[in-house]
Amino acid sequence: MAALAAAFIDRNPYVQALLLLAVINVYLPYRGRHPAGTWKFGLALAIVPIVFSAALSRFGRHVLFTLPPIPIIGGRWTLDAVAFGASTGLALLLTVAVFAILQSTVRSADVVAILPRPLYRAGTTVALALAFAPKTLAAFQSIREARQLRGQRAGWRAAPALLLPLLLTTLERALQYGESLDARGFGSGRRSRYRPFHWTAADLMVVIASLAAIVAIALLPVVPYNPYVDLVPAAPNPDRLIAVGLLAVPAVIASLLRVDHAHHHA
Repeated sequence: MAALAAAFIDRNPYVQALLLLAVINVYLPYRGRHPAGTWKFGLALAIVPIVFSAALSRFGRHVLFTLPPIPIIGGRWTLDAVAFGASTGLALLLTVAVFAILQSTVRSADVVAILPRPLYRAGTTVALALAFAPKTLAAFQSIREARQLRGQRAGWRAAPALLLPLLLTTLERALQYGESLDARGFGSGRRSRYRPFHWTAADLMVVIASLAAIVAIALLPVVPYNPYVDLVPAAPNPDRLIAVGLLAVPAVIASLLRVDHAHHHA
């Protein structure tokens, strides 16, 4: 939540670059568990606003080139529009990266297990919803590979043929989730725990740093960035950079734990 707040509240490129570095450093200790396809999807999603902004916007003073009067794309292409689209695309890339890292580093069952009892049902619903996205991407990739093995097209022109089996697979998985919850007696009584989870000092440090970052990002003044007014972004306040830097606490803790683990084995 803190990372998403920083990605959408402040569009300053300096803050976005610092947040991207923090996200990458959180990703590095767990890169072996994370599929590269999600990052490719994020990069493709980040390019779309750049192309649309440059092709459809005719505002700005820094002209890159001018096309003849062609419908939709004709006219001036400006660097200001490219910068505006890049700011939006980077926010989308950060959003995809945050959820991808959350899926690769945190087990949904562990998160649900440490929730207070009143939040158990809502937490289970959210955990299942978050688990749907990567499983849907994996199912799409499997369907695409199956079509390629059969010699059929798997490009963008074959999208209608891919959507129907993907929809059926998703519905079948939803039914399996429902039957699994029913078989486990979900919501019928007080839940039990086979292996209790406890908060650790590292968990508390991450939560405190995240809450401090959310409060600081929400309360500190934002230095607005509008490339159509001023292409060069203004330097953000140092306290805002510190607030975004707090989001790198999970990476610092992971590196310290890895060093302690290596020292223990040595």
